Amino acid sequence: MADQKISAMPSAATLTGAELVPLVQSGANVQTTIDVIRAYDNAYGAWSDSTDQTGSITTGTAVTYNTQDVSDGVTLVSNSQITVPNTGKYNLQFSFQFKNVENAQQEVVVWLRVNGSDLANSATIYTVPARKNASIFGYNVAALTFLLDLNANDYVEAYWLPSIATLTIENLPASLSPAYPAIPSAIVQMIQVA
Repeated sequence: MADQKISAMPSAATLTGAELVPLVQSGANVQTTIDVIRAYDNAYGAWSDSTDQTGSITTGTAVTYNTQDVSDGVTLVSNSQITVPNTGKYNLQFSFQFKNVENAQQEVVVWLRVNGSDLANSATIYTVPARKNASIFGYNVAALTFLLDLNANDYVEAYWLPSIATLTIENLPASLSPAYPAIPSAIVQMIQVA
């Protein structure tokens, strides 16, 4: 193929992912496909938890997950550390279902830690309503999205601090009548976006 300016080349047809792309790797000319590049660049992972979680009222407690929903590149370490494979920008989304069994409303603070250190300006306070009666409890869902600049092998954890020890992150089983699926106590996903 003769050298020519990119501006003089015709437009490509719809890409299939199997197209070859030239690269220089460790000083050698190599080829790869668009699919391989896309797979490397779009790391992701999502997890949920099917247990009730309790936290300390004096120090933050890491939210944990026990079920991998999907994962390609992003991994879960020690049930709480969402670990990224590549340097880049990542979208982190989570939701936690808080349950209050007390007759008064309660509060819970949620924040992020990156590599074990609190992330500045990441905390939010949630108010969980009081229970209505002996069988109807107060619930609130903490749901947030963060765009994070992370380095390869960095990890992110969500922490929570309830105002009272009886406030929990609650898992609920599926219902048969009326029918609906189980409600995880915690859901998290991390997607590399750039």
